[in-house]
This record gives sequence, structure tokens and C-alpha cells, in this order.
Amino acid sequence: MTKRSQISVRFSGEVAIFDVSGYLTEDSEEALISAYQQERVQNSPKILMNFDEESFITSSGFGLIVKLLWKLREKEQVLRVAHPSHQVRRIFNTIGLTRNLKGPESTRTTEIFESEGEALTGF
Repeated sequence: MTKRSQISVRFSGEVAIFDVSGYLTEDSEEALISAYQQERVQNSPKILMNFDEESFITSSGFGLIVKLLWKLREKEQVLRVAHPSHQVRRIFNTIGLTRNLKGPESTRTTEIFESEGEALTGF
């Protein structure tokens, strides 16, 4: 049985931190949208998705992250990810979410870090 996801939001300076626990699935869409729609999150230039050690992301959960990335790009916000499992990290790499974009504004789509502290450093 999968552990239902929970998403809570807290802040570290100008960074909105989404603490994610459980399995991020299609059933997580409402929680993710609700977290992102908070006014302070909308005004934050930086978003950090911080996963707990038992978190997992299904294919539909990755679809939610891609949708979130599109919203972030529209508002020129930046996403970083902290503490994903090795399997989740491999999927981020495989589907290209950690690759550099080509073109005049070459930037990394998403950076992944081992810990929240590392992700916040220099963010």
C-alpha cells in the first residue's frame, strides 16, 4: 500500500519550501496546486521541493512536476529539488529535467541536491 502524499509549505528567506512526504501521484494534484497557489509562494522567486526519505514519485507525479515547472517558468521562478531517493533522481535525469536547456538563455531546468542545506546554499 502506498503512503498518500502530503505537501506542506514553509519559507527560508525568499525560498518557498515544499516539504513532500509519501507518494507523489495523480492524486497529489490538488495538494500541489493548493501549495503553489498561496500568495507568498506566488511572490517567491525560488521554490525548493524537499522530499522525505520515504517519498516516491509515480509517472503521473512527474507529470505534475512538469506542469509546475511550466507555471514556474511563466513567472520566472526557479525550482530546486532536495533529498530525492536514488531511483527518483535517476528518473529526473532520464526524463531530462536536470539537463541544460539549449539556446540563448542556457539554464538548468532543475537542480538536485542531497540535502535541504545544500539546496539552499547559494540559492
